[in-house]
Amino acid sequence: MTARTLTALCFSLALSGASAQTTPAAAQPPKPAAGDPAKPAARETPPDQKAYTEAGKLTDPEKKIAALEKLKTDFPDSSYASIADSQIFSTLIQKMPEQKERIRKAAKAMFAQSVAKDKAASKENTFATTANRGSTATRIADQLLTGDVLLKEAGSYARKGVEALRENVWTAEQRENYAKRKQKIPAQEELAKSFAEARAARVGTLGRVEMKLGRATEAQKLLEESYAVAPSDVKVAAALGEMAAQAGDDAKAMDYLIPARLSGHAPETANQAFEAVYKKSHGGSLDGLEAMLDTEYHKRFPNPIHVEAYKATEKRSDRMVLAEVFTGSGCPPCAGADVAFDAAMERYARKDLAVVMYHVHVPRPDPMTTVETTARSKNYGVTGVPTFAIDGKKTMGGGSRDMAPGVFERFQKDLEQDLETAAEAKVKIDAGLHGGTVKVSAAVDNVKSDSKDLKVQILLVEKEIRHLGENGVRFHPMVVRAFGGEKGEGYAIEANGKGTFNASFDLEAISKDIRKQLDEYEAKGHRGESFKFSAKKDQIDRGDLAVVVFVQDDKTRHVLQAGYVDLGAPAGMRPTTEANGSVQ
Repeated sequence: MTARTLTALCFSLALSGASAQTTPAAAQPPKPAAGDPAKPAARETPPDQKAYTEAGKLTDPEKKIAALEKLKTDFPDSSYASIADSQIFSTLIQKMPEQKERIRKAAKAMFAQSVAKDKAASKENTFATTANRGSTATRIADQLLTGDVLLKEAGSYARKGVEALRENVWTAEQRENYAKRKQKIPAQEELAKSFAEARAARVGTLGRVEMKLGRATEAQKLLEESYAVAPSDVKVAAALGEMAAQAGDDAKAMDYLIPARLSGHAPETANQAFEAVYKKSHGGSLDGLEAMLDTEYHKRFPNPIHVEAYKATEKRSDRMVLAEVFTGSGCPPCAGADVAFDAAMERYARKDLAVVMYHVHVPRPDPMTTVETTARSKNYGVTGVPTFAIDGKKTMGGGSRDMAPGVFERFQKDLEQDLETAAEAKVKIDAGLHGGTVKVSAAVDNVKSDSKDLKVQILLVEKEIRHLGENGVRFHPMVVRAFGGEKGEGYAIEANGKGTFNASFDLEAISKDIRKQLDEYEAKGHRGESFKFSAKKDQIDRGDLAVVVFVQDDKTRHVLQAGYVDLGAPAGMRPTTEANGSVQ
């Protein structure tokens, strides 16, 4: 797959609300770190990509479809042209479900196009492929099922998707693809397992359609077949849970519905079934439900990274390292980065590492996002999430929870190298909660930089917020709630200078402002689509706050030094920054 095709696919997902990031991490080249040579001029956006992006911004469904049809006409050979068909189909289902004949026609056109692709590909191969028609048929079925339209047609397409999978042909295609990429071909056992998982996903789609059509016996058989191979398929587990609840088998229903609920993207019908079953054994109340889910979450989703406490080497300096993480609770690949930084905060004490999490509305709305975190993202030049920076050195990349160890390894070297690099400033913090106001006084001294772009940033963070987003992460640490300075932009400091900087955070005012922002964003819609937050995280836990202060070159992003205060800890128990030899 070419880089442009990969980018096109990511833009397609982003516009449909299913993408995890605005641009694919895998295709994103490393960004120059602080002090690196200047970046070359940005490439001009290709006209087909620009047309596709502009079409995605249109909120009127007919205008969006017209723009996508024009793209197909103007750029018939573009990878975006084929993706446009999927977007047109999705728009029809979501915005004009009553236009069934138009939806039916679009589905037929997409499937016919996939058959043509298979025929063209088969001429170049030694075997007849059905790969395109199979994946397209399953995608059509899933979209029709999600939109609850043309369910009989959905069943027909779902069957075509299953029938298109022939193990001998599928295995031969996989071997050929690995060979073309000059990669090691997996063992037969691995290929057989991958085939079984691919088939299970399609069988699960067919099973869910059968369930929707009321064919319980056939649905049960198909769903159980799928679940036996791929128990992590949330939609299949949710469907089995709903069926068990309807049959009165509450214990089995909970076995299926708890992991579905904890995934963050169970269908609403499954969540309703889960709550109904819970109430039956709790006197008609939902009391204790969240505590039970907390316990289940920790039991079922342990951190895959096993760390030991950091032991300072003889080279350990006076620096506190700062990790800035741009993330989103609706971003599946952000799970890997979030979990990796959870492990980092377990390995390194706060005198070694301060982490701050900037939440953004990518690709789905995130109720921990604020205007200031969004502005910080733009100011930092973030093009997709997850993006993170260790002392200002920015990189992208995440993945599933299971991929967290790889993310951890990616930043650990930089982090521990910085721990052995002398700080370029001293930061001393005096902070406390007075009534409903957090008052901070940050004394900065011994700044060793000739830059004219230095700033002191004072951040108010909530140490943990419980919110289950689409990426399945239930607990979110070090969430930035407010920034100090005019318009939240920090405080300028002179090169090689010093100064004392004061910030005052009125918690009630901040909470009201966050609520106002979330209400306005919900009213406006997300990327032109209406939605409702499952919860609005505007309330601030006064007993769970911390302050992070850092000195940064606002141009290069290089961080000279950071400091941290846990407002919930007694003064004598607060972390100490070795750079200052004083309470931080």
